[in-house]
Amino acid sequence: MIIGLTKHLKDDFGIDFKNQNLLDEAFTHASYVNEHPKENLKFYERIEFLGDAVMQLCVSEYLFKRYDTMPEGKLSRLRAAMVCEDSFSKFAKECHFDEYIRLGKGEEKADARKRPSLLCDIFEAFIGALYLD
Repeated sequence: MIIGLTKHLKDDFGIDFKNQNLLDEAFTHASYVNEHPKENLKFYERIEFLGDAVMQLCVSEYLFKRYDTMPEGKLSRLRAAMVCEDSFSKFAKECHFDEYIRLGKGEEKADARKRPSLLCDIFEAFIGALYLD
């Protein structure tokens, strides 16, 4: 279990995870799993895949309903501007998700938790975990 994450989500966002394993998976990088082989851990990439699809669908539905006369091409461009690394990495940082990522020592030394691509991945993985929970 990632210390403090469950409390942070409940206190700050009113989110109470039933399945802690999903949350742990969403915030665990492959480098951490490789350094802890006996713990039988999973890392976030599969759940991130699902979270990306969930965000695509949710934003698509919102835009479809909100802009009922906008043509498909404009809707696609607007969605692409919203569902992107820049937006998701900012959301992750604003939610302080960077503080809870489990990284291997090498990634930690490389300051990976500040990397926008990693923050985006973690945000998408969190959404995937939230969806499954």
